[in-house]
Amino acid sequence: MTNIKLSIIIPIHNKAEYIEYCLKSVLGQTLADCEIICIDDGSTDKSKQIINFYAKRNSCVKLLTQNNQGAGAARNAGIKAAEGEYIAFMDADDYYPSNDILLRLYKAAKANNALICGGSFMTDGCGMVVDKFDGDMAGNTFVKEGWVNFSEYQFDYSFYRFIYNREFLIKNNLFFPNYRRYQDPPFMLRAFSAAGKFYAIPDITYCYRIGPNHVDWTVEKVYDLLCGIEDNLKFSSQNGYEKVHRLNYSRLCKNFCGNIINTALQADSEGKILRKLIEVQASVNWQMLSGSDEFENVLCYSKPLDELIRKLSEQNIKIKSEGWFINKKLFRFYTWPLRVIGKALKAKKRK
Repeated sequence: MTNIKLSIIIPIHNKAEYIEYCLKSVLGQTLADCEIICIDDGSTDKSKQIINFYAKRNSCVKLLTQNNQGAGAARNAGIKAAEGEYIAFMDADDYYPSNDILLRLYKAAKANNALICGGSFMTDGCGMVVDKFDGDMAGNTFVKEGWVNFSEYQFDYSFYRFIYNREFLIKNNLFFPNYRRYQDPPFMLRAFSAAGKFYAIPDITYCYRIGPNHVDWTVEKVYDLLCGIEDNLKFSSQNGYEKVHRLNYSRLCKNFCGNIINTALQADSEGKILRKLIEVQASVNWQMLSGSDEFENVLCYSKPLDELIRKLSEQNIKIKSEGWFINKKLFRFYTWPLRVIGKALKAKKRK
């Protein structure tokens, strides 16, 4: 039986500028009997050399290497290699806000026999630290300690601030989908749904560094983003998670709309993004969305599929691999659910 209490899994790809600060943050934790599993995901900078430097001086630091496959695949390799009772995940440019975070999480998890245990979230970037959240991001903050039913919580962001029972993950086949973007929310949603409940503490247990996380959006990354959102739309619809369903559709329309449309227009001559958007829209449970008080607000934003088809139609664009033109008929065919619901909501508002 392993004596390792916690395995900290860190995927790394070209983070030489930040990985040393991250490792010092983890090595400074007061929880004994931990292992730190670093997975170098095909770095071309000095990340691997820095990790090796620390591994030679700290037996708890272990280095795995793989060709560049993305953070999800790297974390999966870490889960399979881990020997700890619990698993924590960290990105190579982030850090823990104090040196007793993992000790507090582990003690709370053990005392309550929790499969998942976590705390509040913090961001650090652009000269500003944010540790209070509201609105769609209110799930990042816990105000009291105790058990939380996931059916009432329904939030799928910031999975890093939790620790997860390793046997629970393995037994339920809870791994990250192999997406370049948005692989975290599908993992978190399925893990929390399988656990049913989790133990929360109000302490801030993770700091996410905003500055270095610029995304160079490519067709592949946008496509994977859409796959992740589609996964969560389908899973939330099948399992009755109305709030999660709304959150994912809202992010599609508000947070990612510009990136999706710009990448599709500038780089996707084969229409890969358009076809996936059509599939994503088909997975939306309009009845579940319309039951939300916030749905009318979402309708005020541009819907990526509507907007993309409209712009392609204006430019009379032909999708090469399909051999058909984007036209008004296609636009009307695929956007009718939104138009029908929009009219119904307007009529209801006038009454």
